Amino acid sequence: MAGVPATFVRNRRRLDEIARILVKYGFAAWVQRCGSLVNLPVTQWVVEHHTSPEVLAMSDGERLRLALSELGTTWIKFGQMLSLRGELINAEVADQLTMLQEHVPADGPDVVLALVEQELGGPVSSFFTTFDPQPIASGSVAQVHRATMPDGTAVAVKVLHDRVEHRVSEDLELMRGIAAYLDSDPELARLRPSRLVGEFAEMMIDAIDLSHELRHLQQFATNFANEPDVVIPTPYPERSSRRVLTMSLISGGSLADRASVEATGWDVDILVHRAADIFLEMVFRDSFFHADPHPGNLRLPDGSHVALLDFGDVGRLSGDRRTQLEDMVLAIGMRDVEYLVDVFIDMTSPSAGVDRSRLASSIDGWLNRSLLDGVGQIDVSALIQGGIRILYDNDLVLPADLALLFRVLVRLQGLGREVDTEVRITELLESHVAPILVERLNPSHAVRSAGRAVASWQHLATAMPREVEAILDQLRTGQLGLDFRVRDPDGVVHEIVDGLLASAAVLASAQLISRRTEPRIGPASLPGLAAAAVGLFTWRRLEHRRRAHKTVVTRGRELAAWRRRSSAAS
Repeated sequence: MAGVPATFVRNRRRLDEIARILVKYGFAAWVQRCGSLVNLPVTQWVVEHHTSPEVLAMSDGERLRLALSELGTTWIKFGQMLSLRGELINAEVADQLTMLQEHVPADGPDVVLALVEQELGGPVSSFFTTFDPQPIASGSVAQVHRATMPDGTAVAVKVLHDRVEHRVSEDLELMRGIAAYLDSDPELARLRPSRLVGEFAEMMIDAIDLSHELRHLQQFATNFANEPDVVIPTPYPERSSRRVLTMSLISGGSLADRASVEATGWDVDILVHRAADIFLEMVFRDSFFHADPHPGNLRLPDGSHVALLDFGDVGRLSGDRRTQLEDMVLAIGMRDVEYLVDVFIDMTSPSAGVDRSRLASSIDGWLNRSLLDGVGQIDVSALIQGGIRILYDNDLVLPADLALLFRVLVRLQGLGREVDTEVRITELLESHVAPILVERLNPSHAVRSAGRAVASWQHLATAMPREVEAILDQLRTGQLGLDFRVRDPDGVVHEIVDGLLASAAVLASAQLISRRTEPRIGPASLPGLAAAAVGLFTWRRLEHRRRAHKTVVTRGRELAAWRRRSSAAS
């Protein structure tokens, strides 16, 4: 919190602008809740200002969508991210936020040409035979221009909007400051504002650096090199930079409706299944996926190829996250509630106060509702929305990478609606998930897991002496101080220390003996035997103390018995 006040002072004008826009759309209570952050004149304006009846007649989601649209690029993107977080906002607000449009007025030709020349290091004519200064599209972060390479190849040149980096940086700094402020609010802290803004900031920083999208294009091209029906735009690194991205221009039909698909020569049902299968391959085969599979990001060059566009928004699954997903699928398939409770807790890293019994009860009801018609008939969208609602009700926050993945699965199920067909994601998932589950249930997988566990313990045993030595060195040099004030009439601390020493000695002896550490007597390691002797001695001492030790309760009972005997004798 130390840096928060300075953040608000530096960005005072923008902060006041945000406050005024929020009040305009009926969110004065939010502004008043953060009243200490806003200038006094603005606070007075909040009190006096009345939102128009037309705005008040709108739903919460509509008003929030309009406010974020007026706030601009960063806030539009933030709203789009929030639309994925059904565990944080209600369904009506989420639906409205999915409608946020990224269109921003295009920069003028002079501004665009100057930026391209600055980024590429020379006149536009030296890189492109033709360059249309009028964009073919303009989004919240960048605009796209049609151009031609010297060899005649048609390309799309993506150019960041003028000063977008400055605007995004300013807004992200404010967002971090506001989130830190809200972390101290007991009601809002459960939403983990700083964590949410931190995840969003990583996404936005990538979005305003087009070199990331270039690398994404290269990676996807490698991943689909053996599938010629999948078309990925070809990037041109020598004509790209952090603020300019040049790639091949792909034309073709869209998935706007059944007629436009059939005009390309595709069978509608085959196309929708193939498109969905491509995205599932990204998730389950590559663990690196295009995170926005809506029809506008697909093009049909002809009746046998599918082209993918816009690779700025991607998702990645780490090895641990992939394991968690596999565990979740196994738990759902087996309807194992306790297993699924463990998976949910592992995925969301909740606070220590989570109510496992309540969570288990919610999951049990969710599974019974979702799997009523059998696994083959699962409505993936309803399943995911129900799971997200459980997270919300139990104060669990979904990690950003899983939110992206679930958005992909939900959108894949709805991919065919525009063209009057239906795709059962469960049918397609089976071919991707079944091999994973077979591998998980294979005995060799258990052996490998056990091997990793042994390696982890071995690493711990090897590192422990060094860690203990480092702690002792810090104690000797005064770099580390420990202040214990323990009332321990029963000697519990001594027993704990002896127990730890005995355990450490046994681990050390096992390690030394297995490594046949020198010096040795025959095959036996002398240091290993010495460590074993220390462990045995400490254990025997602990056992003797346990038998001989009398607790306060025991002493009290003996004293009471002695008094009774004394009274009887007198």
